[in-house]
Amino acid sequence: MYKKDFDKLSLLPHHLLLYGNSFYLQEYEKKILKQFENANIIKMYYDDYDFETAKTHLSESSLFGDINVLIIKHSKVPPNIEKLIKYTKESYLFFFYYGDKKPDVFGKNFVRFFEPNLKEKLEFIGAFSKEYGVNISKEASLYLASAVEPSFFRYEIEKLSLYSSDISLEDVKKLVFLYKEESFEELSVSVLKGEDFYEKLNNVLEISDFKRIIPAIIRYVRELFEYHVYIKKTGASSLEGYLGYKLPFHIEKQRIELAIKFKEKDFYELLKNLLKFELEMRSSEKNKEAVFWEAMSYLKIFTSF
Repeated sequence: MYKKDFDKLSLLPHHLLLYGNSFYLQEYEKKILKQFENANIIKMYYDDYDFETAKTHLSESSLFGDINVLIIKHSKVPPNIEKLIKYTKESYLFFFYYGDKKPDVFGKNFVRFFEPNLKEKLEFIGAFSKEYGVNISKEASLYLASAVEPSFFRYEIEKLSLYSSDISLEDVKKLVFLYKEESFEELSVSVLKGEDFYEKLNNVLEISDFKRIIPAIIRYVRELFEYHVYIKKTGASSLEGYLGYKLPFHIEKQRIELAIKFKEKDFYELLKNLLKFELEMRSSEKNKEAVFWEAMSYLKIFTSF
């Protein structure tokens, strides 16, 4: 089923696969946890999964008569997960799947989440604003919806709530500026995957000065090179040890894939040429916008993509 059908359910199925857009997966995990806040809940995230423990939790009665709920979060299908269905007659099993393709488990008991559209993003911004007691203008909401990854909406609005209860477009531009560089990530990823990125580029140009785009891509490529060196030296499969904190799973996965995709000579060529274009834009007498589009043309035909 789709999100709209899932939202209409008065009773949740006792076993359910949820997959698709990671922002929705995060938000619906919160909703389910809130719905079962008085239940006996066990969470098994990634390597925490253990079939025997899961089976025992689902099949045994709670000491206090509460409902037993098991939440599994993984980017792969854990071993024997489909065998847990028969233990969910009186308990609940929710499998949040962060992989790329729908797994063949739980039959028709699944809900798929697609990327939120603009209307849905604005609804979430409105809901988070209400939660944090912020009165955010329509212009500011549109700016956030267009410039920031949905996974960061809650964080940004919480941060804005510490500044003022009334937030204007200028407030958002001032306070979200540094962090807003993350909004260039989607464009940078398309560029580095060798995709046709001009539609995303035009979307970014609607809300950002073109002079900020090349520095943002340079920063992203530099970070990827740092990750490349770290992974190469340590063999780590996570960036937490390098960064000192955990990234959202889908962002970490994407960055690791790109970091190991390129060789050191590719990073060297990209940074050398992008820095040359940035220097031209800053110091040359040439038309700055012409230099910018020259840089975009270079990225479009970069041979190592």
